[in-house]
Order: sequence, then C-alpha cells, then structure tokens
Amino acid sequence: MDHDDLTLLLAIAERWFAGHAPLSERVADFRNGHHEPAGAWAQFAEMGWTALTLPEAQGGFGASAAQAFELLRRAGADARPEPLGLHLLLAPRIAQALPDAAEALAAGRMRLAMADAARRGGMLAWDGRALSGSVPVAEGLAHATHLLVPAGAVLLLVDLGAAGIERTPARLVDGRATAKLAFDRVPAREAGEAAAARDLAAAACVADASGAFEAAFWMTLDYLRQRVQFGKPLAAQQAIQHRMAEVFCDLQQQLALTGRLAAEIDAAPAGAWPMLPVAKSFVGRRVLRGVGALIQLSGGIAVTEEYRLTHLYRRLHVAAQLHGAAEAQLARIDVRATLLAA
Repeated sequence: MDHDDLTLLLAIAERWFAGHAPLSERVADFRNGHHEPAGAWAQFAEMGWTALTLPEAQGGFGASAAQAFELLRRAGADARPEPLGLHLLLAPRIAQALPDAAEALAAGRMRLAMADAARRGGMLAWDGRALSGSVPVAEGLAHATHLLVPAGAVLLLVDLGAAGIERTPARLVDGRATAKLAFDRVPAREAGEAAAARDLAAAACVADASGAFEAAFWMTLDYLRQRVQFGKPLAAQQAIQHRMAEVFCDLQQQLALTGRLAAEIDAAPAGAWPMLPVAKSFVGRRVLRGVGALIQLSGGIAVTEEYRLTHLYRRLHVAAQLHGAAEAQLARIDVRATLLAA
C-alpha cells in the first residue's frame, strides 16, 4: 500500500466514522453502552479493511503495522466500539498459523475476540484437545465468532458457537460489551504463541489510545478557546497555557512511542518489540494523567456523561488495563537494552 492509497483509506475512514454512530451520537445514548451500528463489520469487509494487513498471497493488501496504526488512531479518536485493532494486528498471525482461516478472516466472516487471561479471577486448563476453566474479560466479544485465549505459552482459537461455553454478560468501564466466560471441555485449536499475541493486542491498545488522547487534547483546546471568562478566552490565561503545554508534550511523546512501536513490529514481525512495554506503560501513567489534566481544565462539564471527554477518558482506562497494565509492563522493561537501542 503506497502513500496515496493510505491517504485515501484514512479519508474514507474519517467519513465513515462520522456517518455511522459517531461518538457524539453514542454519548447521547450512553446508558445503553457503546454498541457498533448494524452491519458495520460487513461494511468493513466491503471496504477491504478486514483484509488490510493480510498478506497478498492470502487475499489481503499487505499493509504494514505503521499503516494499520494510522487507521487505528482514527478509530480511537472516535472511540469506535468495533474491535478493529484486534483484527488488523492479529489476523495475519492467525492466518499464518491456520492458513484455512485466511479467507474467512479476509472476508470478515471470522471475527476475533481476545481473552485477557492475565486478569485476576481466571484459571485455564488445556490438555491438548479441549479447554476448561474461565476468563474474566474478553475484548471484542460482542459479535465475535472466535475467541483467542492465551493458555500458558500457547495461543488457542475457540469457536464461540461450540458447546460447553457459558457467558455472564458484563460491560467494560467505557461501555463496551464483554462477558465472563466459563469453558467446560471446549474444543480448541493451537494458533501460535501466546506471548506474541498478547503483545500485539496490547500494541493495538497503544495505537487506539494515541487517537483517543489526540482527540481529547484538541477537543479541550477548542473549548478553552471558546469559553470566555472575565472578558477573555480561557486559552489566553498563562497558567492554562502552561498546563496545556505540559499535556501537549505528553501527547507528542505518546505519538512518538506509537510510531516507534509500529516500526519495530514492521522490522521484526516475529518479535520481540522492546518499545511495547514502554509505550503500554506510558498509556497507563502519563496519558491517563494528561487526560485527567484536560478534564480539570474543562471544568465541571468534563465529568458529566453527556460530554465526550469523559468517554475518551474511560476508553483510555480500558486501553491502559487490557493485555498488561502499567505495573506489569514496567517490570518487563530492560532499561539498558532499551537505552542502547534508542
């Protein structure tokens, strides 16, 4: 995919997101949660998004991780409920491990969800054929056909239509649907290495968080320019300018880390990616702090559920926690190796 193709793709994505249940419309109905509009995934397939990162030999377009991240930033800016990140980053790996799944992935008939098996409350047993146990939360579960489950060192693919699966519906803190899942000897297929899959799911969270953070910053800046106090806009006050400058620095660091992570994934598709724990922990520490400052600068309106900023903040909390929270990611950082690589 060349630059012109990517530019066209991103322009189409922005128009589609604006015209199909944008965040402003979903906020108006926030008590029912954030749900994707009917037929959204089928339209993704028609536009070629579900085949975007699959190799050309398997019916895809061979887009790079950096190109996929650009699309995910747009999706994160609108807090999209569709699990696009999981599909874009994990579908190529599933197609490589299970070539018979490639066509269904490209056509959008196979929809992936990802269990966050590291969360407390989950225990799994895999005997080589069947899976038993439970996972407390899964990303992208609402309309998924298959679930990816890290079980020890192995990544398993579970058909969600199989017998022996019990669901207890729940919601993520940002309003997206999930469930606690219990498995009773459910058939599963090996689909690769669990560690790499977890890191790719975490990388999708990083890309999504970059878009959400960027949208939150510019939304707040627009508010400060429009809100007048004592005869002048809030944005003209020096103290507020200093706070916004600090948040802007955090935003630029987040975008830089995201770009570096994408470059590492493209350079070494098999892993490992030293920037992943750095970028993921940055989301949990500095990004959340930065958006917290934006909420303070926006005043009381920012904590109401009728305002988009609080929904972006909740979205970032989910991105920070799924597939490895900040504390777990910080423990993975090899400081010496990371500094030498930089």
